[in-house]
Amino acid sequence: MNFNRTLGIFISVTILIWILIFALSPQPKYQQITSINIPELPKPSVDQDTLQSIEFKEVKNDFFKIDIKDTIPSAKERVDKIDFNFYVYKVGAFENQTIISKLVKSYNDEGFPALTEQNQSNKDLTNILVGPFSSKSDIEDNMEKLNNIAKINAGEVIAWNP
Repeated sequence: MNFNRTLGIFISVTILIWILIFALSPQPKYQQITSINIPELPKPSVDQDTLQSIEFKEVKNDFFKIDIKDTIPSAKERVDKIDFNFYVYKVGAFENQTIISKLVKSYNDEGFPALTEQNQSNKDLTNILVGPFSSKSDIEDNMEKLNNIAKINAGEVIAWNP
């Protein structure tokens, strides 16, 4: 019974495809014949045969002598003279990772970027640094808010160079 249904569906679909192909295919007797006329290209106004080949010659001109002596100090010397230190606010050094992650998240939620750094004197502790700030006055202006977030009385302002 299943074979009969499959065979019937196959024959029906085949007949439907043949009808659609012949019914929907464009019939040549109903199509308009269109022709496209492509105009000829105009003749060039210059006779190409009489043109001479172009020769390239190097121009020797001693009128423009340029002094290439470097009188401007190098950029490296100038950058070395400028102090590019940023400042960070050290909240404290902590050992517990959950406290560290909560404090970093709370500073980030308040809009202050916070980062962690391993403590140099005790490798078990991790410093929490808030910033960088461009100047010490930026930290001093926000010091009360920074202390309230971590619930501390005082932190430490440190020069930070990335």
